Amino acid sequence: MQKVTDPATPGVAQIGVAQRLIAAATTEFQRHGFQGASVSRIIETADCNVRMIYHYFGSKLGLYRACIEQVYEELRLAEAEASFWDLPPKQAIAELTRFTFDYMETHPEFQGMMRIENMSDGVHVRELTTVNSRAETLFNAISNVLDRGVAEGVFAHRPDPGSLYLSILGLATIHIANRHTMGVVLGRDLSAPDFLIARREEVVRMVLASLTSSTE
Repeated sequence: MQKVTDPATPGVAQIGVAQRLIAAATTEFQRHGFQGASVSRIIETADCNVRMIYHYFGSKLGLYRACIEQVYEELRLAEAEASFWDLPPKQAIAELTRFTFDYMETHPEFQGMMRIENMSDGVHVRELTTVNSRAETLFNAISNVLDRGVAEGVFAHRPDPGSLYLSILGLATIHIANRHTMGVVLGRDLSAPDFLIARREEVVRMVLASLTSSTE
């Protein structure tokens, strides 16, 4: 990830300014997109001057890329530190699904930044090599669980790890992306705790069913 310390005068204060800028900018970009985001609002929220953006990130675009990189890095780090990877295969996939569901619910900044980047056709995330390399680590971990599941006869087939994760992510986020519209259609609050608990377990059942049901 892009270094945020000043090589000449490293210290907590310098790291603090850069992190405040990333936090303020992440919120600003989510609300207004890249083009609509205001540098003035960012520096006001971060309590610093505009020179700090150029000092640490080079430009507004550099700051935007740092925001994308950080939300990805935080997710990948949380996944890597999770304790479920060595569980029996079905439990491991179930816990990965629950983890993803809960993470997306409690970290709206990830989906917010992805929504904005997708509106730009993902042109910036393609240039962040660390994003792709950390994703490979995740897919390798999923691959190992799937291999164990097939070898033990727990899973009926072995999907591509990336495709499985895409299914998990989609099922774990559709109620968030469509919370207001589908809340009206369904006549219920899609952010209510009872709904989230039931929906999470429903998603787990669907993911496991896709692995344990015969495709023939």
